[in-house]
Amino acid sequence: DFYGFAQVLDYGLRDKVASGAITWEVGEAASYSAKGVTTKAGAEVPADVVIFGTGFGKDYSVFDADTQKALDIQPDGLYLYRQMIPPGVSNLAFVGSELATISNVSSYGVQAAWVSKLWLGELKSTKDAAAMTAEVEEVKAWKRKWMPETASRASLVLLHQIHFHDQLLREMGLPHRRKGWNVLAELFMPYWSSDYNGVVGK
Repeated sequence: DFYGFAQVLDYGLRDKVASGAITWEVGEAASYSAKGVTTKAGAEVPADVVIFGTGFGKDYSVFDADTQKALDIQPDGLYLYRQMIPPGVSNLAFVGSELATISNVSSYGVQAAWVSKLWLGELKSTKDAAAMTAEVEEVKAWKRKWMPETASRASLVLLHQIHFHDQLLREMGLPHRRKGWNVLAELFMPYWSSDYNGVVGK
């Protein structure tokens, strides 16, 4: 389920474990040596490779209690206008941390360009806080209607990435069709990071 977990699976490890080509063990490392790992339980585990799977969880404790309350953090994430702006908090934007797309780096660059124009007052169109809040509520209801419930649902754009980029580009007054005069490329070719040259980078 792409919208539930957004993982692209590779079965190489599974197949090698099943064939006996490799063995693996999960545990907490206490120390390392040239030959392997000593676990916190005291076991000596020979290892050619050690993978650090630390996981992560979002933490908004950098903000004071009033700001956290105004952010209205939900069990399924932080809902923001354009995945960036909390309507209830002035002079604050999130770039990159509250957005998951297919090609994240390009999306974060477009976000950064949009925020800079917002704060410089250079956007072609924008909304006041009340209108932003209303749109955030619409997007929240839409996502909750069909996306699987996860802790990151608020941030998921994924397959709607091109529409999201187009929306930001139009509001910046920039062309959202980035393939020039090549109509066939616009219709059938994938978008690359280089298509956003002039918005991000060169």
